[in-house]
Amino acid sequence: MNTKTSSRLVTLLLALAMMLTLAACGNGNNQDNNSSNGSDDNQPVALTEEEYQQAVIDLGDKVTAVSNDAASLDPNDPEGAKKVLEDMKAPFVEFMAITPPESYAAAHEKLQTGCQAMIDYIDLAISMVDETDASKIQEAQTQMMDLLTTVSNSFTEGSQLLAEAMS
Repeated sequence: MNTKTSSRLVTLLLALAMMLTLAACGNGNNQDNNSSNGSDDNQPVALTEEEYQQAVIDLGDKVTAVSNDAASLDPNDPEGAKKVLEDMKAPFVEFMAITPPESYAAAHEKLQTGCQAMIDYIDLAISMVDETDASKIQEAQTQMMDLLTTVSNSFTEGSQLLAEAMS
């Protein structure tokens, strides 16, 4: 049963990878080079518009890389799967922590909602790795689909707000 659960997890992750790749391409959502997150303890420093645009692009690149890593999960290695899943959260956590320029605040809020839903999705996937109770697995899969809907909608709306802010 553990192999079945791991196989389901891999299938879900592959579907997620495809969805995120499409979302990342459509949104240009990516983050990486945003260490100017305000080292001041009292007030974070907002990124410039150019830095924020690059952060969005970097997030998409990282999501694509994470998706590629997910494709290599070994269904017979639950601990390895958990590690890969845990590592998948980093780009979303990093992106949520940046401070956007005022002109991108609304877009960033939507993208943060999508990032948080993605983190919740990954946490749920981690909790499913060793699960053997079919009813719990079914419930988690339903929750995961709801979270993916939130991710997709938030990234779509966020990308629309980004496009409006850029024009």
